[in-house]
Parts: sequence; structure tokens; C-alpha cells
Amino acid sequence: MKAIHQSIKFDKKLLDKDALRVINVINKAGFKAYLVGGCVRDLLLNLKPKDFDIATNAKPEQVHKLFKRSRLIGRRFRLVHVVFSARKFIEVATFRSGKVQTAKNGVVIRDNCYGNIEDDVVRRDFNINALYYDIKTQEIIDYVGGLEDIKAKEMHIIGNPGIRFEQDPVRMIRAIRFQTKLEFQLSYEIKSAIFEQASLLGNISTVRLYEECIKLFHNEYGFEVYERLEKYGLLKYLFKQTHKNEFIKKALLNTSDRIKKNQSVTPVFLFAVFLWRAYNERFIALKKKQSCSSLAMKQASEEVIINQIKQVSLPRWLSAIIKDIWLMQSRLEKMQPKKVKVLLSNPRFRMAYDFLLLRSMSINPELVEAAKFWTKAQQ
Repeated sequence: MKAIHQSIKFDKKLLDKDALRVINVINKAGFKAYLVGGCVRDLLLNLKPKDFDIATNAKPEQVHKLFKRSRLIGRRFRLVHVVFSARKFIEVATFRSGKVQTAKNGVVIRDNCYGNIEDDVVRRDFNINALYYDIKTQEIIDYVGGLEDIKAKEMHIIGNPGIRFEQDPVRMIRAIRFQTKLEFQLSYEIKSAIFEQASLLGNISTVRLYEECIKLFHNEYGFEVYERLEKYGLLKYLFKQTHKNEFIKKALLNTSDRIKKNQSVTPVFLFAVFLWRAYNERFIALKKKQSCSSLAMKQASEEVIINQIKQVSLPRWLSAIIKDIWLMQSRLEKMQPKKVKVLLSNPRFRMAYDFLLLRSMSINPELVEAAKFWTKAQQ
């Protein structure tokens, strides 16, 4: 396999000092280490990378010994996290070989056979994510045409799309996320394979899909991602109870706007919005069978959450807050002056209020007065 070497000097302000420090330590120990993947891609596109990943020929245990503040993680993929603070670590991965252990359905379950850089490149997902940067020579190393794809604003997968998506179906939703973030075009082969193999997402652990969903929607382009997931038939394998409406659109655009303004966001809110219609429909059905509204509400919330975690795992704390938001809606809709102080002191009030506000601005215009009432109550 022949590599293209392209000299490029990146602005030092865009490079992470800790990542460079990790590479220098590994290099001084006699190993080779490179910046790799999304950070190189983003630097070439003049975007500020969120993460700086490193690939090396040093084994995980060897890297671990070089850094006092580091930890070995992963069973499926053995990695090292070099820790710099409570919220920051640099991920270091050893070059992988082509040998993998797969389950009967084709999903990779073990991948701890190590190789060289030529082996490692073909194990990566897309050409644009398979670029290596040597900080010593200040060169991009490209084995698969990633530089050409970036120039053409196109996405091609490395290898056979059918096999690669079978090995790791999460690559399908990663393709959608990258396409939307970068405004690139997916290759015909990727599109066709996604349409044919969307159901493979059912082979992925629900915990991993929860983490991927955060990446999908906690960004500046969440609504566009949502629409593309729906277009390619992937959404129903993440949220089968969810159907697009103005409430979902408003919530996703609001989340993107908050992120642009560096304001806080929480996955609780979006999951609550995505599942609101299902909860409401189930509550209405249960209410016809029993007279107690509060019991019907609780049962409806439990059933909808249980159905959701069969697809995407929700931490208990998150599920509990979602239920609180839903159950508070009927109380906020009533606008009872005597209960203002009690509700304002509820730790979930702010999220429940925001939820009501977005409902009033989208699917429930009849709640405009209730939204005004609670806006005024907080002043």
C-alpha cells in the first residue's frame, strides 16, 4: 500500500498542547505516534477539533507505563486514556491488524490484534477519518484518498460497505453525523448499504447507542441529523415510538441554538420531547380504562420508558427526570395560584417550564396563556 505524504503546517493555536506532549513522550520512548482521524480531518477543514486522538505502534501496556496518570480501558478495543484533568483525557490507540473476532451476526466483539500503520488504516471507517499527521515532519500521511475526498467534499467508506456496516452498524449513524456536520456527500455505495442494512442497529448494545445518540443530537445541526436518520430508515431503530412534529423540530433547533451560545444542554430534555407523543397517547388510552389520572400517567410513563430502553438504554437518573417533566405538565397547565410556590421550588420546575413553553410554541398553542402565567410567576 502506497502512501501520499503532504506537507502542511497547522496553526499551533489549533493544536492541543497535551496531545502533542503525549506524542513527544511516546516518540522519545522509541515508538512512533501520530495524530489521527477526526482531528486531522477537522484541521484540514479549518475547524477546531473537539478531540485529539493518537495512534501508535506501542502496545497499550507500554503506553500505560509511560504515563503515571493513565488508564487502560475497553475489552472490545484496548485503549489508553492519558488523563490531564477530571474532564480531559487524550485517547491513545495501538495500530490494529486485520484480524478480528466476530459474533455470528458479523459484529466485531474482540479487536486486540496489533499491526502496523498500513494494517491500521484499512480498519478505519471512512477515507476522511483515515489520515495521520506526523508532528515531527509536519506531514499528512494518506493511504486511502482521504485528502481527495476532503477536497471533493465526499465520503467513501474503506472497503466493502456491506461488510464494514455488518462489522459495526454504528458506522451507519456516524456516516449521517459526519455528512451533516461537514456538509459532505455520501457515496452511492454508502447510501445503498444503509438502506439495506439499517436493521443491523438492533445488534448493537443499548448502552453504546445511548452514547451515540448524545453525539447525534447535542450539536449545532441536530434537526438536520434527525431528518436524515428518518430519510435513511435509521431513526426507527433508535426511537420507534417517535414521529416528527413541530415540537421535536423546535426542541432540536433550540438545543442547537443553546450550543451555539455556549449554554448548557441535557439529554433529558430531548429524550422527553422525543417520547412525549408516545407517552400522551398511552396516557389517553389508559385513562379510558381507569378513573385515576395520576395512576394512568405513571403507568404510561413507565411503559413508554420500558419500550425505549429496549432500543437505547437510558440511565435511571435520566428516566426519573423525564417522568417528572411529563407528570408536571398537567400541574403547570392548570395555572393554580395557590400552588405556585410549591411548583417553583420543585428542582424539576425549570425543565418542566421550558418543556411547556416549547409545547405552547409548537404543537399546543392553547397553552400560550399558561406559559405566560409561569413566565410571570418567576419574575
